[in-house]
Amino acid sequence: MTTRRRGRPRRTPAERAEQRERLVEAAMQTVRERGPDISMDHLARGAGVSKPVLYSEFGDKRGVADAIAVTLARSLEARAAADLAGRAMGIPSVVRATISALVDLIDTEPELYAFIVRSIRTGDRGLLDNGLVQVIQERLAVLMALLLPGIDTVKLRALSDGLFGFGFAAVESWTSHRELSKDELIDALSVVVQGGIEAAGTLRD
Repeated sequence: MTTRRRGRPRRTPAERAEQRERLVEAAMQTVRERGPDISMDHLARGAGVSKPVLYSEFGDKRGVADAIAVTLARSLEARAAADLAGRAMGIPSVVRATISALVDLIDTEPELYAFIVRSIRTGDRGLLDNGLVQVIQERLAVLMALLLPGIDTVKLRALSDGLFGFGFAAVESWTSHRELSKDELIDALSVVVQGGIEAAGTLRD
């Protein structure tokens, strides 16, 4: 009688989450070192795993980019929250803290941002399908509901999507030319975005 060998025990949810976090962190570091045009082979080697492991966890390279985007979005959220700590909550402060955190993030992590953007442009998805934008949108939606009670949420969503596209395009233009200082860019973007949100506030249900 043969004895069946035991397979590898199933990982707990906590272990799976820890493994995913390790893979994302390794992918981020590899992109920083090798640039945004990196292959899945390089990502797997950087993480010390096989390509099937990456495919199983993320699906494809766009899945890796989405996971990195969510991690960066959380970092952005933490930066904005730290900036807002101890300050009066209002549209001007929320807008400026968010834009400042976004500009800082793109400026300090250019390779990661380029990796995320290229994953969007090589697929059939748009900017608004990206994890970085989606997490920011979700957080801002909660704040806008508090700051602008009674607003027409359908119209606000369409306008805020447009403002996001404008904001990202403006920051990308700035990173290419840098004709403004970072503070000048943040000030200019804050004025335009704040004005757009305040105008949207007149679109009551």
